[in-house]
Amino acid sequence: KLLERKNKTKILLDLGDVKDLAEIKVNGKVIGVLWKYPFKIDITDALKPGKNSLEIKVVNVWQNRLIGDEQPNVEKKITFTHFPYYKATDALLPAGLLGPVQILTLSQEN
Repeated sequence: KLLERKNKTKILLDLGDVKDLAEIKVNGKVIGVLWKYPFKIDITDALKPGKNSLEIKVVNVWQNRLIGDEQPNVEKKITFTHFPYYKATDALLPAGLLGPVQILTLSQEN
């Protein structure tokens, strides 16, 4: 996704709802990790004139990973536990970038 920075504005990235963690990169540089509401971060200083790149990495919850490893036809499990806490039929928890994702611009005062 590309962003354009306009002079004299503060630019916030609002991810809406995230389950559970999100790492934000602007122009290849990590700006921060969001782990609680509100999932907003000021990206103003990371932007450059013209086009910019935005990358959002979201981490799933551990419970979903364990349930995923119990699915039929899984050839290689990613996790290991001594006790099978979850079954393949257990419900997954909501996960991912649920949004809505918005780029907010606020006028900066001089």
